[in-house]
Amino acid sequence: MVESYVLGLATPEEARELERLMKEYPALREEFNNVEHTIHNLWLEDAVPPPMELRERSLQPISWADTDSGTPKKPNYTFINIQHNPSHYITVHKVWKWIFVIAFLLFKFCLFLAIYFYFKYRQVEDRRQEREKIRLEQQQLSPK
Repeated sequence: MVESYVLGLATPEEARELERLMKEYPALREEFNNVEHTIHNLWLEDAVPPPMELRERSLQPISWADTDSGTPKKPNYTFINIQHNPSHYITVHKVWKWIFVIAFLLFKFCLFLAIYFYFKYRQVEDRRQEREKIRLEQQQLSPK
């Protein structure tokens, strides 16, 4: 349980119990320190130190400015032009505006006519069905 606690593998319940027991028993605290020291030494035995040039390169401060003053470099940023430039837009002749308005109105008119004639057709069909129904009733009532 001590080894799993030192390695960070103990469950929260085990960790609380071990901490409580270490307060009660100083020998357990001493054993904990010995195990921790042993594991630390084992890790250091197998450790491979990084190359010195890597250490030096990583400890240098990072400079975001262009440090090479001999050759001009292209900047790492882009300007976004937010000024209005009429040459970048597609222009449409004013006549097309009226053509689209007229086409839209014509479409609306045709839609209105289609709905109007649909209801008229339904009305005529309903009357025809009523007349057919009355005709059938009269045929059934009249003696042959």
